[in-house]
Amino acid sequence: MAAFYDYFNEQKYADAVKNFLDLISTSGKWDQKSIETPIMLKEGFMIKRAQGRNRFGMKNFKKRWFRLTNHEFTYHKTKGEGALCSIPIENILAVERLEEESFKMKNMFQVIQPERALYIQANNCVEARDWIDILTKVSQCNRKRLSTYHPSAYLNGHWLCCKLSADTAPGCTPCTGGLPANIQLDVDGDRETERIYSLFSTYMTKLIKMQEACGSKSVYDGPEQEEYSTFVIDDPQETYKTLKQIISAVQTLEQQHTKYKRDKFKKTKIGSQEHPIGDKSFQCYIRQQSENTTYSI
Repeated sequence: MAAFYDYFNEQKYADAVKNFLDLISTSGKWDQKSIETPIMLKEGFMIKRAQGRNRFGMKNFKKRWFRLTNHEFTYHKTKGEGALCSIPIENILAVERLEEESFKMKNMFQVIQPERALYIQANNCVEARDWIDILTKVSQCNRKRLSTYHPSAYLNGHWLCCKLSADTAPGCTPCTGGLPANIQLDVDGDRETERIYSLFSTYMTKLIKMQEACGSKSVYDGPEQEEYSTFVIDDPQETYKTLKQIISAVQTLEQQHTKYKRDKFKKTKIGSQEHPIGDKSFQCYIRQQSENTTYSI
């Protein structure tokens, strides 16, 4: 390990580790302007398509030096020169791949801004993926991020993907949101709702105690209960209202469930094809429903 340490005991490696730790330890509520010194995240040569700021400007492709910090995304004529264009991180609405059919060029991606999209070609597919990943990570907390985008460019008066003529038309494809292409989320809304209800129902006693603690604290700033002394209730009045709504909703669902079970039990025909008399599972169901009915009465 001594030889290993001597090999990497250089300032450039220390700076690289520092930049990496600064990037991954930043929370979702970070304030980029609060960091005075910009942190270099990535830089290198790529080819960009001219953005055509004037109506009759030439939109050709040029090689530029790109530089990304935690403050802005810039490109320069060459390394070390002043920035020709600067895009603040908060102005990045999405970073997505660009279909090859747009310009008959591979490894292209787009940095979407409020007024226009910047089309860029990386040197290879690995570089393109790296730039997309890091640009997405530094801008994923922006409040105005898009939910849809155009996978193809706007050429000859229309979008190549959806054929819409308005250059301000909303996107036709959902944004990837920075998730790898091989990850697909399949959320069962009914199942997750049932799980949330089950958790609320199981811990109803604790919810009621917490509601009482919030009520006590909001009315006369009473002493904190020992069970809730480990955290601070910033707004006891709003917390009380929220808990009241949750408890009321859960109790309403429980009443509806009880009524449904009672009605189903009354409509059950013993000896039918669906519920034969000799079925053990049905006999167990009858016993449980009888106990529930007797208890509710």
